Parts: sequence; C-alpha cells; structure tokens
Amino acid sequence: MPRFSNIRNSAQIMVIGARGIPNVEGGAEKNAEALFPRVVKAGYMVDLLGLASHLRGKEYEGVRLHPAPHLTFWNTDKLLYYVFALRKALGLRPDIVHLQGLGAAIFLVFYKVLGFKVVVRYGSADYILGKWGVLGRLGFRFSEWQLRFADAIISVTPALSRRLAQRGIVSNVHTIPNALDDAAFVASSHKEVAPYILVVGRVTSQKNILTLIDAFNLFAASHPDYELHIAGGLDDRPYYAVVAEKLNDKIRLLGKVPRNEVPSLLSSAKFFVNISLHEGSSNASLEAISHGLPIVLSDIPENRDIGLADTIYVSPNDPEAIAAKFHAVTEDPTSYIVDKQRFLSWEQVAEKTLDVYGAVLRKTSKEVGA
Repeated sequence: MPRFSNIRNSAQIMVIGARGIPNVEGGAEKNAEALFPRVVKAGYMVDLLGLASHLRGKEYEGVRLHPAPHLTFWNTDKLLYYVFALRKALGLRPDIVHLQGLGAAIFLVFYKVLGFKVVVRYGSADYILGKWGVLGRLGFRFSEWQLRFADAIISVTPALSRRLAQRGIVSNVHTIPNALDDAAFVASSHKEVAPYILVVGRVTSQKNILTLIDAFNLFAASHPDYELHIAGGLDDRPYYAVVAEKLNDKIRLLGKVPRNEVPSLLSSAKFFVNISLHEGSSNASLEAISHGLPIVLSDIPENRDIGLADTIYVSPNDPEAIAAKFHAVTEDPTSYIVDKQRFLSWEQVAEKTLDVYGAVLRKTSKEVGA
C-alpha cells in the first residue's frame, strides 16, 4: 500500500493526542492502533507520543513510541503532555504533525508559526457537554477555532464536518469515518451463563449511563434473566458515585477492559447498546457490528450518520422508549443486525488518510519548488 513512496519515501509523521497503543481505552487510541501501523507499511516513518503510563514498549508494529510526562488537573491529564509534545516536535522536525483529537489542537497555531504541516483528526466535540467546566470548554472552543489554520482536517462523521462548515471551516476538511475490524480481531472464546446486554465505554455523563440503568431496570421487570454489563473506565469519580447508588445484582460494572478482551464480551452478548448523548464515529458500535450483534443506538446526528434503519435508533432521553426497544430486540433480533458490507475497512481508511498526507506533502513540494 505504498501509494506515496514515490513522493517522499521517508516522510515522517508525528502523532500527538493518543494516550498510547496498543490496548488503551478510547476512540483516539483505537483509531491510532488500527491506522498507524498501516501508515508505516505504506512507507512512512511514524512516531507516536503517548503518556508514559500508557506505553508498554518502544515500538508497536513499526510505530515508534515515545513516552511523555503528564499531570492531572483541570479535569484533564494531557495539558502538560501537550506542552511536552510541542518541544518534542521541535526536536524531531517531522514532515507532518498529526494531532489525533480536538484537545491536541490547543497549540495548533504554534505548530504553524514554527513551520510545521499539521493534520488534525476531528473525532468529537464532546465539550458541548457539561462535564468539562468553563475552562475546559473554552480550551476546546479555542482548539476548534484554530482548525481553520490546519493543512488538513480529518472529520470522522458528516455531522462534525457540517459543524465545521457552520464555523466557516470547509476547504481543508476531509470526512473519513472509522472502520469495521477484520475477522482476526473479532475471534473469541468467551462464554457467559446469563444473557446480557453489553455497553462499551467510559462510565461518564456523555455515555448516558444513568438513563441506561433506568431503562434496563424497566426492561428487567419483564426479563428477569437478563443482566446489563458495562465495560469501561470509572475515571469520572463524581459521576460514578451517583451511578453506584443505582446498581443492583443485575448490573455489572466491569471497569476498564483491555481492547483485546472486548471481542470475548461481544461474542457472548445478546445485543449491544450505545445511547450516548454525543459521539464521534463510535468504534464500540462498529466493533459490535463487526461481530454481527444486534445493536441499539441513540438518535443523535453522529449515530444517524452511520445510516442504519430507523428501528435501530431511540431517543437517549426516554428510559421507557429505550426499555421498549430492548424488548423489541429480544422479540426480533435479526432486524437489529447491520450489513457489514456497507462500511469501510481499516485498509480503506488508511488509503484515504494517505491521500490526505500525500496532498499535504505535494503542496509542500510545490512551495519548496516555488
């Protein structure tokens, strides 16, 4: 797949914004784990700067891993990391700085002033939710405003592309959704006795866990054999404290689950649920589709962009409607299974990303030639 090796075979990409790879929880991390080894195979050199606590080696499938320090304050563990990343970029002088999320774009203008070519992956605008507080939202808004100065933006959903268009950011935007996993990733041998509904995602207000629990309890009144399994980190301690008050013996919080163990959970689940209030291009939902699981999704623009049948969607704010949808899935599960053929593979996502890199590098070559 070395499509642009004839342009700059040794072009170097520096990735900033993913906590680490492999098997690190999070959408930016899943995307990085799947994408950048394929970019390496295309002939590029890729250096990924992760948090020291989330890296387990110096290399992953050709991607060179660099540890960075971090300190948690203002509800984020990445601010010091972003400062360190800027310094690291000055040392490495990559051909392209790839910012793997909106937060990573906080210093975008600085990268441009220093002469870097910058590609930004715009994976979510979850700062619209209240969990970030005033300073957090201001930081994300500033990052979003700076996107107009990026050499290219990779938006993971049409809804996010439309959001940028409303802000006058159009010409440098490319819509590239996440992909389905291949068969090697979805193989599993996990078995469970009780039938269960599976949710994969951090226990946060964005994932709408409180409403989900209310809906499940309504559903369980007529389906007492079912359990609800929630696989995701419990990092938001105040929100978790509220969730904990609603737990019962039918609801299992599994905590943070390594990505390579998620297929085992998916293989034995009866169906998958994502009733988030906000999403990007949900990797968890795509993984469920990869497994051929029946799915239920919240009726929000980012999930609607997937383009599934109306029956799959449900209001994320209506526990009774969600419970009724759960019942409908148990009655006719095949109607909630999605055709896999309509989605991109990770090879296709890599090809589209390489198109973006190639265009940036060709523009650089023309500027140098001029």
